[in-house]
Amino acid sequence: MDAKKKKFILIAVLATLLIPLIVWIAWGNTALELNTYIVASSRLPANFEGYRIAHVSDMHNVQIGKDNEKIIAMLREADPDMIAITGDLIDSRNTNVEIALRFVQEAMKIAPCYYVTGNHEARKSAYDELKIGMVSIGVLILEDERNEININGDAITLIGVNDPSFQTDYLFGDSEVIINDKLTELHTVVSRGIGNSILPLRINNRPEVVLIELTSNLHYR
Repeated sequence: MDAKKKKFILIAVLATLLIPLIVWIAWGNTALELNTYIVASSRLPANFEGYRIAHVSDMHNVQIGKDNEKIIAMLREADPDMIAITGDLIDSRNTNVEIALRFVQEAMKIAPCYYVTGNHEARKSAYDELKIGMVSIGVLILEDERNEININGDAITLIGVNDPSFQTDYLFGDSEVIINDKLTELHTVVSRGIGNSILPLRINNRPEVVLIELTSNLHYR
């Protein structure tokens, strides 16, 4: 077998191996999924039985579909009672406030939106523009604040913690101490998020929207 033929075979083998890998990585970065969690508490007020919270995290100015139409369609199908947008809605390395606001504006048509900051908002002066835009749309921004949601006399409390990067360095500051000073106890459901910043790739880590459904039934399955 001559060298030219060997080279051709080697290229063919590499292409056979790489093409599926590239397709899998591309799919894993755009194949948005919805994951549902049931949170049970005997202290849940009766009027919040079945209350649904959609959790959107770490968008990093990503667009899945034109104007994030795929994310919006998933939220619409989930039919949440509220949408929690938690941090890094913009990306400090590739900031586009307009993309972020267009998403939030469409999300507000589905359910009331509540927002807390991330470290990427702390890095950019553009956060001031983002904040003004969200407030004008009607988003409730929680910066070390609590807010009650009321339904027919029953209430649950939302707590929004401002990202510690507003007070200390993201990499070298003591963020844990800052958070512990703000909260003594907080139970959370963590989303994998949607976008990435430093590397625009997610390996075996599909973007997700989390749907949390509240129930007082401790034996719910």
